[in-house]
Amino acid sequence: MNDTHVTCPNCGYGFENLRKSTRMFDCPSCDTTLFREADAIAQIGRNGEMHDYPMLLSLNDTVTSEGSKYTVVGHARYDYGRGTWDEMYAENAQGQGVWISIDEGDVVVQHPYDGNAGPRRSDPAAIGERISYQGRDYIVTEADTATCIAVRGQFPELVQVGDGHYFLNASGPSGQLLSGEFWEGGHKWYEGVWKDPFSLKVDRAHGGSGR
Repeated sequence: MNDTHVTCPNCGYGFENLRKSTRMFDCPSCDTTLFREADAIAQIGRNGEMHDYPMLLSLNDTVTSEGSKYTVVGHARYDYGRGTWDEMYAENAQGQGVWISIDEGDVVVQHPYDGNAGPRRSDPAAIGERISYQGRDYIVTEADTATCIAVRGQFPELVQVGDGHYFLNASGPSGQLLSGEFWEGGHKWYEGVWKDPFSLKVDRAHGGSGR
């Protein structure tokens, strides 16, 4: 469901397709990042420079994975020193969201755990450490710090340029991926599976189709 009565307080741009679940979004007219809290709209900075290059997914594309169809509504890019990766936030027709991470040829579709659900630990683990959750053991295979460098579109939470966090990826026994993000005063867990990019069907927003 969309909200058609929101305008940018900086330039007056009117948002015709802003979802009611959206809390953070960027203005395509003036590049201002905006945050919605109840009925108030606040300006929280600039949305950064998103250098364009060929990608598996773009904003407004529709992707089908294992029979589930999602539309990409948000795109964030992170720098982790050795390179960058892209996080796409996508929603289905019922407003349920997933995060699709794209790092070069690697793709993973993940669902966020609600609230404080996830492993009962708030401290970041190190590479090689074991994490057990719901009867399954995961091994941490990647851990580093990352900084958001650009955002586009709509998100259900605050994703701000310049914000940094510690992240970890832990692999399960059958291709599962458990990911954690840690920052001062909070953390969040996600779970999903690695995907073969050729298994995803992409319908481009501006015509044509992908794999």
